Amino acid sequence: MAGRQLTGWDAATWRAAAADPSMRSTVVALVVLDQAPSWKRLRKRVDRLTRLVPVLRQRPVRGTFGIVAPRLAVDPDFDLDLHLRRYRLPGKGSWAGLLAEARRLSLSDFDHDRPLWEIVVVEGLPGKRAAVMVKLHHAIADGQATVMIGLSLFELAAESNPDEPAAPPPPEAEEFSATDVSLADIGDNLRRGAAAAERAVGLLGAFARGTVSDPVGTWTGAWNTAGSLSRFTAMPDGPLSPLMTQRSTTYHFAAFDLPFDQLKQSAKTRNRSVNDAFMAAVGAGLDRYHARHEQVADDLRFNVPISLRGDPGDRSGQAANAVTIARFALPVAGLSVSERMDDAAAAVTHWRDEPALRLADPLAEVSWLVPVPVLAQAARASDVTTSNVPGPPIPLYLSGARVVGMYPLVATIGAAVSVTMVTYDGYAFIGISADDRAVPDLTELVQDLRAGFAEVSAGPVGAADPFAKAGAKDATPMARAVRVAGD
Repeated sequence: MAGRQLTGWDAATWRAAAADPSMRSTVVALVVLDQAPSWKRLRKRVDRLTRLVPVLRQRPVRGTFGIVAPRLAVDPDFDLDLHLRRYRLPGKGSWAGLLAEARRLSLSDFDHDRPLWEIVVVEGLPGKRAAVMVKLHHAIADGQATVMIGLSLFELAAESNPDEPAAPPPPEAEEFSATDVSLADIGDNLRRGAAAAERAVGLLGAFARGTVSDPVGTWTGAWNTAGSLSRFTAMPDGPLSPLMTQRSTTYHFAAFDLPFDQLKQSAKTRNRSVNDAFMAAVGAGLDRYHARHEQVADDLRFNVPISLRGDPGDRSGQAANAVTIARFALPVAGLSVSERMDDAAAAVTHWRDEPALRLADPLAEVSWLVPVPVLAQAARASDVTTSNVPGPPIPLYLSGARVVGMYPLVATIGAAVSVTMVTYDGYAFIGISADDRAVPDLTELVQDLRAGFAEVSAGPVGAADPFAKAGAKDATPMARAVRVAGD
């Protein structure tokens, strides 16, 4: 068999990203370390990772016709040094310089003839710190899969663990021609078509039987599902923001952090989830940003990835997408913190209950019939994407260095703003990407988002430059690293 074919959401992500630069789906995890990792240990660690997570040794391969999604197959010429590299920032280095490097990495496309990932070590940062940037294509991993990959890369102590299980041997590569790939595609498509036809016949049979035994319940369910599909696939006219209306193919990054307990306690006192508090903070920040520009946005259109991991039929394994996107309007103007959380909870709960949510993969397959410009236009109608990814609650290490920051930097993929939160070691790390035309004043947006998180969490929020020297009472991971290094 010539590898495995990308299907469903993975295939749709690949297609859109390959056809439109504004839809490129790169995920960059910016991991800040208290010192430079051992290069020799790191190379061994990454090599081990590629054996534990086979997709990291798989490249896209295409058939003769090239009209279907590519297949992923083990790269016979896999070379670790083409994916792992290091360099040093000039001068004293800075947070702005590091974010600029992350931006360049994110905006550059992948080599589509090699595995879809890169790891870059950046040295020369203030306080003798270093950073590791892990770049993945969204077609091979969602946010949670990225965390899973990270857990296979990072360690629980600065010293090597001699009891750690040995890595398996590298996967064997197979040689095959474009004709072999085409024949495998045809076989897979025929099998999927037959399976879909079988499911359709089964559904029609169940519907016919239900019409006889329980006509009201059967037709009500069918009507609800049809309505859900209509809502799920509706194409919005444009963004709801009167301010963030323009779109480009470039974006800039920003980030900050805050104690996670603050956000968690704020949600708990209102009987809400952490995600409700997170979305409330983003809404509060964007409300402030619009007020700064003397504009009012009663509602903004939010994109919220909803994980399907653990659902029946979850086929994700360790590194793939098991997610669908809920898109809905959320009130943001002039609300209290409790009202913001209530609205976020109601909207997410409503979408989790939508029957169409579990049809994400079949709908993604159907999206191949929709021209990419139409899909891109729908994506650009979103104002903000929010994603909350739980991370490890304990300290991690990488080849002798301690992880002191873990910032998620995700492409905007059509939205004006993307805000992602990863929790790690008692802190919430917030990564922001903002479209350059939609948000020409990123510094002001970050100020307002920090104020929004301070309002919702009722506590201090870290600086927009985490490398800035902090006071003795500042207990954020970055500040601890600064003091230890004597910066």
